[in-house]
Amino acid sequence: MNKLFTLLTIFIFLQLPAIAQQATAFKDRNNSLFLYALPPNQVVEIEIQKPLEKAVQANSCGVIVVKSSETFSVGNTTITPNFNFNIRELPKTCAELVGYPQIFKTSTGAIAIGGKTANAAYTVSYPNYKVKKQLTANACGFVQIRNFPASFINLPTITAGRADFAFSALPIKEPLLCLKNTLYFPLGFSPRDAIANAVGFVPPVAPPPTIQTTVNSQTAQPVAAKSGNYLIVSSIPPGTYAVSNAANPSLSKTYTVGIKACLVSDRTHLGSPNSFLISRQGLTFPIVWNALQQVASVPSCN
Repeated sequence: MNKLFTLLTIFIFLQLPAIAQQATAFKDRNNSLFLYALPPNQVVEIEIQKPLEKAVQANSCGVIVVKSSETFSVGNTTITPNFNFNIRELPKTCAELVGYPQIFKTSTGAIAIGGKTANAAYTVSYPNYKVKKQLTANACGFVQIRNFPASFINLPTITAGRADFAFSALPIKEPLLCLKNTLYFPLGFSPRDAIANAVGFVPPVAPPPTIQTTVNSQTAQPVAAKSGNYLIVSSIPPGTYAVSNAANPSLSKTYTVGIKACLVSDRTHLGSPNSFLISRQGLTFPIVWNALQQVASVPSCN
């Protein structure tokens, strides 16, 4: 896995400028957050920003006390704690409130709001509440948070800095899989396209791609299709590939891909599986038979 992490990290840095406003992060269609290209078992700190509501009760003098460094609202009143409020001691009796401003800061830094109904409950709303979390990457070098709850998130960037990212703006990709400490990429996954841009950051325009007549890189985008019982995988780099039955990996065939950059595998020789695993040089990606497009003919890949 360390070798795989190294290859993926090198690819990311070769393909992208060293920009402090980008992160190796994406989301899937089920709103799971993925942070990837991490060393296995590394601890990652993220800061989640989301709306939050808390209940607070006024005291017997009708005063609400809120301890917060974040902007909050009570009813129609919005309060920014770093405002230059008068500092007063919290009165011990209601009579001592005479002459006090309606909103003041206590000697402990809390915000006190008077004029409320004694002992009544109120809702304190935090529109940008922030909470830090420590997460640990799995053995495959990625973190997954299912049903991500926040609108904004502060993440480590490619250059080891930090920046804020909008969850709604993250690229959408198929999920990564980690099975028995092996990383499985979805078909066509490209780190170039699975990079998040920080809030307000506009990435530089990439130069036009160089057109090549042959596929000679591990980062090429594979394309899978089917014809009859034949699995067809094209746009893959030359090399040795293993195609196996995902449910029974002992049923496997090895193929040598040349300059035609494709392979054809007879599904019946592998037990006619519904899912395949294709591997090359430590990288593995799954293929689901029923999801493949049917094509009219089988190419010659020899």
